[in-house]
Amino acid sequence: MSTKPRKDKLSSPETLPAPLSKHELRPMINKARRYGRAFKRNGQLLAVELRRLQEAGAHQTYGRASFGAWAATEFADLDLSADNANKLSQAGRVILLLERDKRVDLEDARTFPGATGTRALASVLASHGERAMLAVHAACPHEHVVATTVNTAAGALLPPPPPIAIRKPIPDWEEDDEEPEEIPKEVQELRSRVDRLHDYLHDISCADDADPIAVTRAYEHFLEDARQLGPVLTAILPAEQAAAATGGPGQ
Repeated sequence: MSTKPRKDKLSSPETLPAPLSKHELRPMINKARRYGRAFKRNGQLLAVELRRLQEAGAHQTYGRASFGAWAATEFADLDLSADNANKLSQAGRVILLLERDKRVDLEDARTFPGATGTRALASVLASHGERAMLAVHAACPHEHVVATTVNTAAGALLPPPPPIAIRKPIPDWEEDDEEPEEIPKEVQELRSRVDRLHDYLHDISCADDADPIAVTRAYEHFLEDARQLGPVLTAILPAEQAAAATGGPGQ
C-alpha cells in the first residue's frame, strides 16, 4: 500500500443560482416592507413607553437614581444599555409632544418621523426647547421628516451657535469626498405618494375579510392618491413622457 499523502481533487467553484425575476421577488419585497414598517412603528412606540415610564418615576419607585440604569436592568432581555434607554426616552418625548400637537397618530406609523428625524428633533428640543422643535418639524416636507430635512429646517429657522462653539471640522476619511446630491422636492413628493400607495395596498391585503368597510376605505384612498400622481409626474418628466405615463394625449 502506498504511503504517499493523498491529494484531494480541486473542488469546482460553487455555482450560484440564477437571480429571481421581478415577479418572483415582489412577494419577498412586500414582506420585507411589512416587517420594516412594523419594526419602525414598534421601535418608536418603545421610545414612547420608555418616556412614559421615566415621567412616571419608575426608576425612583424601584430605588434607582438613574432612569437609564434602571431601564438597562429591567429590559436586559432587549440588550438595552443605559445610554440607549436615555436616548430612546428623549425620542419618545418628541413623539409625545408631536402627538399632543396633533401631528402624530400613535395608531398610524405613517405619521411618525423617521428614526433619524426623531433623533435630530430630540437634539433641537434639548438645545432650543419645545416651540423651536415644533417649528422645525412644521418646516420639514410632509411625510419626509428625516435628519437631513430636520437639519436643513433648523439651519434656516434657528439662530447659529455662538462663535466659541464653532470648531474646525475633523475630516472623516471613511466618507466619500463628494457631497450627497440633494433630492428635488418633486422627487420627494413622488416617493411619498408611491409609499402611500404601497401602504394602502398593504392595508387591503391585511384587512380582515369580514370587514368590507375597512377594505372599501383603503381602496378609496388608494384610488384618490393614484389619481393625484398625474400632476406629480408632469412636474418631473418631460411633457411627452408624462402624457404617456398618465394616459394623456401625448401617447
